[in-house]
Amino acid sequence: MRIADFTKDWKEIRGKTYEFLGTIPENKITWRPHKDLGTFGMQIRHLGTSQRAYIEGIKSGKIDFHDKVFDKEIEKNKSKAIEFLKGLDDELVALLKKTKESKKIEFHDGVYGIKKVYIENILDWLIQHETYHQGIFTCYGRLAGLGKFRLM
Repeated sequence: MRIADFTKDWKEIRGKTYEFLGTIPENKITWRPHKDLGTFGMQIRHLGTSQRAYIEGIKSGKIDFHDKVFDKEIEKNKSKAIEFLKGLDDELVALLKKTKESKKIEFHDGVYGIKKVYIENILDWLIQHETYHQGIFTCYGRLAGLGKFRLM
């Protein structure tokens, strides 16, 4: 995926996530569908910490997911969580304006190992990750009784 195409698509895809997050009442941000599953807030935080790993990796040339540090309020405060994602979106878009299409990045995956891939692969994976979590949000939303909102 070309960088210009990604930026346009990301705004649309992430926009759907923001639209859904707007439907979550503040008192449901810590709701979880099962004791073994994360809350809405944890899902949002995960989206952000993963995106941060991509951003740092695009800068450094190596993406891994070892940085687990985050503000715990992101999982409990919807406004703070959305602010976190929007800040990352701004940072990502600004970074991509300075990134060449020919850039290769070392991607460290805990399952498949290490691959050196072009930025277009990285951007595809970031969109796939967002879409995956939109499916989770759709399921969570229905289980939480938020209506028939559908992200996909």
